[in-house]
Amino acid sequence: MNLRTFRNALLLLLAGLLLGGCESFESVRENFRDRVTGVPPKTHVVAGEAATVFQAARAVMERSGYAFSGGGAAQGRLEGLTRIDRGGEFGASRQRSISIHLVPAEPGKIEVQVLITEIVEEASGHGGGATDQRELRDSAEYGSFFADLEHELQLPAAK
Repeated sequence: MNLRTFRNALLLLLAGLLLGGCESFESVRENFRDRVTGVPPKTHVVAGEAATVFQAARAVMERSGYAFSGGGAAQGRLEGLTRIDRGGEFGASRQRSISIHLVPAEPGKIEVQVLITEIVEEASGHGGGATDQRELRDSAEYGSFFADLEHELQLPAAK
């Protein structure tokens, strides 16, 4: 590709972004930033002690379809994986992982940091397909998790 062709392709790309509207440009910029720096976790501060919040977060995580795969109360960390969804196409699969960190905030409060990642393997006729991991920036699952966590923390300790 010569310099003139490259310059024309670049101008065409920029024109497409400008004509596509600010929303398109913002989306492209967000996707690029996510690939370079990663998606920051969603955070929510809850009242409670670390051990209580850990147990509540684990219960909510497991009810949400994630199997506990690592971490512990002492580390203030939980990791979980959903079942592998094989989908309809042979060789394709989807799975989600969740990473939860509990960080002490002010006395009697814990900051809960959650990051959900989607793992997708594309179908391929020659054995394994390409695997892509994408951290989810905006998913309703975050709001549901935090709402369920608040609810879990409101329940009496003896269940």
